[in-house]
Amino acid sequence: MAGDFVFREWAASFDFMSENHRSDSWLSFGLALVGGYCDAAGYVLAKTFTGHITGAMVLAAISAAGHDWRTFLRHILAIALFLTGVVLISVSERFIAKAPSRFLLSVVLGVEIILISTAYFALTSHLTAKVGLFVSCMSLALGLQNGAFSRAGEISVHTTFLTGMITSLLKTEIERHSSQTTAGNEQASDEKGKLLGGIWLAFFLGATVGAAMVFWLGAPGLLGAVFLLLAIVIGLTMPRGRGAEQKAHRESSSEFVDAPDLAGPRDQSQQKKVCTHGRQLQLLFLLWCGLCVFAFPAHSQTPQQEPLPGPDSQETGQGPHGHLFGDWGGERTRLQERGVKFDFQYVSDSLWNIKSEQKERLASWNRFRGTVDIDLGALIGQRGLYFHATALWQGGGNLGAYLGLLTSPSGMSSANTCRLDSWWIEKRWLDERITARIGQFAGQDFYGAQHYAASFIFEPMGYALGNLFNTFESFDPPSTPAMEIRVVPIDNIYVKSMVLAGDPSPFSHNPTGLVPQFRGNPVSVSEIGFTPGKKASSMRAFDDVEGRKGYSGLYQFGASYNPGKFASPTSTTPQSGNYLLYWMASQAIWRMDPKEAKGLDATFAYDWSPPSVNRNNTLLTAGLRFNEPLPLHIHNTMSLGYVRNNLSPQFLPPGTSAWETEQGVEFNALLDVLPMLLLQPVIQYYANVGGRTQRAVVFGFRTKAEF
Repeated sequence: MAGDFVFREWAASFDFMSENHRSDSWLSFGLALVGGYCDAAGYVLAKTFTGHITGAMVLAAISAAGHDWRTFLRHILAIALFLTGVVLISVSERFIAKAPSRFLLSVVLGVEIILISTAYFALTSHLTAKVGLFVSCMSLALGLQNGAFSRAGEISVHTTFLTGMITSLLKTEIERHSSQTTAGNEQASDEKGKLLGGIWLAFFLGATVGAAMVFWLGAPGLLGAVFLLLAIVIGLTMPRGRGAEQKAHRESSSEFVDAPDLAGPRDQSQQKKVCTHGRQLQLLFLLWCGLCVFAFPAHSQTPQQEPLPGPDSQETGQGPHGHLFGDWGGERTRLQERGVKFDFQYVSDSLWNIKSEQKERLASWNRFRGTVDIDLGALIGQRGLYFHATALWQGGGNLGAYLGLLTSPSGMSSANTCRLDSWWIEKRWLDERITARIGQFAGQDFYGAQHYAASFIFEPMGYALGNLFNTFESFDPPSTPAMEIRVVPIDNIYVKSMVLAGDPSPFSHNPTGLVPQFRGNPVSVSEIGFTPGKKASSMRAFDDVEGRKGYSGLYQFGASYNPGKFASPTSTTPQSGNYLLYWMASQAIWRMDPKEAKGLDATFAYDWSPPSVNRNNTLLTAGLRFNEPLPLHIHNTMSLGYVRNNLSPQFLPPGTSAWETEQGVEFNALLDVLPMLLLQPVIQYYANVGGRTQRAVVFGFRTKAEF
């Protein structure tokens, strides 16, 4: 509690600063973290101070005295490139002085990211001069940073070295306590002292973490600085200024509640201060927590890839996985042996409403997706470390919206887009008993996801429980920044939890997916699972054909919570907090051969959220799947699914009849007609469409091709 009090007192000291000065202060702290991180990491890896001229000069003198001319030249090179970066910034500012300073700083930090990444690849290469190239890139990067940001308000600062900063800090403290100091000078001295002290602490923290990362991870530990810089660049590109903040505040309020703003001007001003500080701290805190987690050494693991979600899951037989373009002359196999796996696929749902109140219509939803999974253990020797990224283009007609259904006939349909869907870095320890993940990914890909989703087409069974949207749990493809940790305490039980940005409008706020947006409230989702017949460490959110062998099952209980404010139809006061609970069970109930997959599977799911703030507050799904029912040499399944949607009577419009329970039934057959081509004809029947009395019949098919 004492530490919390000191931090609050230190943070409160910034309240008298101007908005720009506060922003510059937090920016200087972030850059000092980077400066300390890179300087310490550079010294551990190359025994050279890449951002400290005085230290490099002393080391150069020592090398000259010892006649170690190769090391002497390396230290001189670091000094020369650092000064070159400073000069380049000074020269550049003369030619582009009209550009906004924030824009220039973002560009410089982008160049710094490239230089640090180049330094890493140089050091891990087989080049003869790899150390010299490493020192050159790192010194130039820190020189550019030092030249691009040298003032926080009216105070001169350095974020890549502390020479003169400590002396200036001591002088400031002496002046502040001088009896001749006026009130105005005392306030300015106090402001300067807090700023310089914060920079000194940030630099020290960055140096400590940077050295620790490199000691534990080796050269890849240097990449922690890249993540820090990415966080800072994202912060710089966020809208600034009072007008932008008010607009964002109005948008956020309108998406959560439909009620007047009850806060006064003073409260709103304080809320904006807290919001500004919170966003900046959130960026650094999330990324640095993830980096610190990844820093611990890993033990041997058996690589287990996370299947793609829902309709994008791999639904192929036990035979060789075919591709339309083949093995790329053996290159695909060679990449997989080195831990790099590419996947390119096309999925299409073509559906007709052959009977409904609306006119008959064909709706085709199409999706092209590209995915890369990298096992960094096989690629660069970093065992237990993995990288995943996937992007897509999708578009077409949304038949569910056209018919007014609560249950979407296609688990893919959402919004037309071309974007980066998700990416993450994952670390696994102790034979996958502990797993941590950080990046941009969707909560519904892993929590409340239907384990047998690849075997169904309509949404609540073909992807995830539809009511998860009540808490703004993110979905794909508009994934949001997130962190997750998963623990397997005993062989058949896992516990996992994640925190994500609950953005109510992810498509509009981040249309390309390239710039992570920390919007909305932090949504927390947790789940506990029991996996009879299979180790919990090998269980994934979505099943595949190989994992269906034997009498395995998955039983889940989870909860999602959003602490934001939500409108209630029975009160003019917004309600704080919203949550959803779900129960799910998937079990193999009969096998012709206990060691094979042919047989019958059953699944059941139910969710509930408070009816006072959620119109769609209850959902039930149930289904059966027969694996390999047809005596064919190709993989095939037949699946029967049932969905039941209940609406809260508290949201019933005045003067209208009570809601009816919408019910949907689906039967489909999946045929793996070729190693690279899948066909899945389907028929669906809906009663009480949209909670009313209409009925609808939908017929169509899904096509999936692997390239």
